[in-house]
Amino acid sequence: MQIDWFTFFAEIINFLVLMILLKRFLYGPIIKAMEQRERKIAANLQEAAEKTQQAQQEADLYRQKQQELEEQREVMFSQMKAEVAQVREDLIKNARAEVDATQARWNQALQQEKDLFVQQMRLQISQQICATARSALMDLANTDLEEHIIQVFMNRLQTLDAEQRKMLCRSVNSNEVVVSSAFDIPNAMRTRIEKVVREQIAHDTNVQFETLSDLICGIELRTDSYKLSWSVESYLATLEESLSRVIEEELGK
Repeated sequence: MQIDWFTFFAEIINFLVLMILLKRFLYGPIIKAMEQRERKIAANLQEAAEKTQQAQQEADLYRQKQQELEEQREVMFSQMKAEVAQVREDLIKNARAEVDATQARWNQALQQEKDLFVQQMRLQISQQICATARSALMDLANTDLEEHIIQVFMNRLQTLDAEQRKMLCRSVNSNEVVVSSAFDIPNAMRTRIEKVVREQIAHDTNVQFETLSDLICGIELRTDSYKLSWSVESYLATLEESLSRVIEEELGK
């Protein structure tokens, strides 16, 4: 078989020309378009990655702010609870103080009423005792009550034991004694009292007399540091204690 070299080389040339033409007008634009497409896709992917990162950062910032708000809310809630507890405690303290003050005022008023009642009872009882004693003495011995009280007082003064008399004498520093009574002592009885006092202390003792309404049917001798007395006061004191216990028991029910 004989080869047609002209045709052979013409085919090769045609093939090369075809390749050049395909590369120039077909493969070149296709490759260029594919490169452009690839660059665009890469740019889009880069943009998407940047947007994803930005979204992640915004999400993290949102979570951080949400956590900060939650912490602030907890702090505010704790402060509110503490303030409410403090206000409640203050209200309780104020209410308790008001109750205590009211109770104290009530107890004070009650004590004043009790003291007034006891004082009135004491006065009435003392007056009744004095009247009864005076009447009994006048009926039985034809003796005035005041004279009997003075006589009893002088008898006590004259019957002091050695120790009591020694104490009485030592207590007179100004050489003066005071005799107080709930009634006015007649001059004759004063002279007798002065005589007894000077016999017990000293002959130059100065005896002063005074009338005190606080002494209930009684008489007393006072020095600088000594007191000798006889009165219905001691009996009324015992009665007062009994009445106070009765009143307290009744109020406690």
